[in-house]
Amino acid sequence: VVYIRKINAFLSFIKKDVTNITVRDIDDYMNSIYYIKTSKGEEKRSSSSYRQSVYSALNSFFEYLYSRDEINQNPMIGIDRPKNTDHVIRKALDLNDFNTILETVRNGVGSTAAKRKQKKWLKRDLLIMYLFMNTGMRKTALSEINVEDINFDSKILTVIDKRNKKLEYNITPELEKIILDWLDERENILKDNKEDALFISDKYNRISERAIYNLVQKYSEGALGYSISPHKLRASFVTIFYQASGCDIKATCEAVGHSNIATTSLYIVNKNDSRKTASNFMSSKLKV
Repeated sequence: VVYIRKINAFLSFIKKDVTNITVRDIDDYMNSIYYIKTSKGEEKRSSSSYRQSVYSALNSFFEYLYSRDEINQNPMIGIDRPKNTDHVIRKALDLNDFNTILETVRNGVGSTAAKRKQKKWLKRDLLIMYLFMNTGMRKTALSEINVEDINFDSKILTVIDKRNKKLEYNITPELEKIILDWLDERENILKDNKEDALFISDKYNRISERAIYNLVQKYSEGALGYSISPHKLRASFVTIFYQASGCDIKATCEAVGHSNIATTSLYIVNKNDSRKTASNFMSSKLKV
């Protein structure tokens, strides 16, 4: 049962026929499971033993397909078994890393043709990356933002986080400019198509969480030489603001929207000073 669950999770992530799965697809998936969700829906770093168990399940799966002539070659040959200790870079990103990623979004990554395609979505991608860095919000909350959630009069962006918790983020002048730039471009792209979502795909519908994940990986790889996840951006936001706040863990907890205890959750709903402070601080440091 555990084996089947691991294979189903992999196939749901890849969304490809098994005959078309490549080494890069498997590598992307193995990178994605460095963070997993707990039974409470919270994200945490996975253990090396868990990643090894996933590797073993995938290895058995593709060996079976290859032995049955379902695939022409076994893509697992190009995948190294995860080591007993984490071999990913553990340090939190700093503001220099954040700004390097933003600069990479503006310049594009890959071939000339790839950069030309990215240019159409530059303002969307810049806003996505900036929101992660400026607020530390989760990718699920970001993907669910609608245009109507933006209140330019009160300078508030409202998002629905996990467990339907409403969070309000301050719209700084810098963030407002990036939002308005994207809204103008979004209108040109949509033309007569109707869509509530703030972030749209090339199919004119709401962008998926997986697409957002892939965007973060693409631009971080181009900027830093290694790919990171949206959760890594969130974790780095926490570290940066924690240090900037004089190691005020309560203010940081409020700013990122953590709610490990009921009183913290209630305080976030009623008072938003720390989240506003965090947004102002990040806006003053991020270059757009």
